Amino acid sequence: MDFNKIIRKIKQAIEKISDTSGYIWRTTEWNICHHIACGLSKEFVGLNVDVELRKEDLRRPDIVIHKRGNNEDNLVVFQVKKNPTTSKIKEDIEKIKETFFKDPYNYSYGIFVSVGELPKRLPDFDKNKIIIMQIYKGKIIIK
Repeated sequence: MDFNKIIRKIKQAIEKISDTSGYIWRTTEWNICHHIACGLSKEFVGLNVDVELRKEDLRRPDIVIHKRGNNEDNLVVFQVKKNPTTSKIKEDIEKIKETFFKDPYNYSYGIFVSVGELPKRLPDFDKNKIIIMQIYKGKIIIK
């Protein structure tokens, strides 16, 4: 599946989260991840969507889209933060690149989801494999 199609499916999943009050986006990161994962599971039929899945090295990505039981079908890894700083974004993007893109996990793509405001300065990242997705004031913005 190509990255643009994956991004469209992720955006659709998040847009379908029915919360006209915006309450979900003001709750905890874990609750937000749960709601995003529920939407993703409807878009990525045939794959598994897990939240806070503990990996062998005790790493726990916020959300993953994969097939359980092997590392051959690991599609997308997510890190989700509320109102992150530039350094926190950089740290999570590095974690995606240095941990989840490499053996034994070999995820194909990474998504950093910012709930709330983004800092003015964003770290550099490979836009062919990673995107920053901002959920802010009822809109989803791709960086």
